[in-house]
Amino acid sequence: MSGLPPGEQVIKDTGMFPVTWQKGTFGNVNGKLILTNRRLVFNAGRFQDVISSLRQAHKDKAEIPLASITSVDKGFMATINVQAGGQKYVFKGMRDAGGWVQAINSAKMMSGPVSTAAPQGYAPPAPPQAPAGGNKFCSNCGAPVAAGNAFCGKCGARVQ
Repeated sequence: MSGLPPGEQVIKDTGMFPVTWQKGTFGNVNGKLILTNRRLVFNAGRFQDVISSLRQAHKDKAEIPLASITSVDKGFMATINVQAGGQKYVFKGMRDAGGWVQAINSAKMMSGPVSTAAPQGYAPPAPPQAPAGGNKFCSNCGAPVAAGNAFCGKCGARVQ
C-alpha cells in the first residue's frame, strides 16, 4: 500500500490472495485487506463478478480507524467480523482468520492517538525489559522470545 501518511506502517495484508467483503445479501466485493498501525483498509480489486462489475464495485473501499473498532471475532470457517462505528463488516475467504483477529486486536491495543503531536506532559512508555532469564521481546508483536531464538514464535519476525 503506497502513499501511507508519515508514521503509518503496514502490519499485515492479504497479499496476492483476495478476500470478499460481504456488504449485503447480494453485495459481495473481492479485494485486498490491509492492516496498518492506525486503520483497517479494504481496497476492491479490479476484477469482479459480472453483477459487481456493472455496479462498479471495483471502486469500493472501506477505511476503518482502529479507534472505532469495538469488536473483532472469527466467524464461521474463514470469516472475520468487525464491528466499528455502529456498522458490521464481514470479510470472507480469509487465510489465517484467527491470526487476523489477533493482529487487529493487538494493533488496536498498541495504536496510540491518531495525531502525531503528543499531549503536553506525555512521556512514551518504556520498552519492555527482558526478564532475568535472558528472554527478549519481539519488536514486531511484543511477545516474549526465549533466549537463543532467532525468530519470534508468535509472528515469525526475525529477533534482533
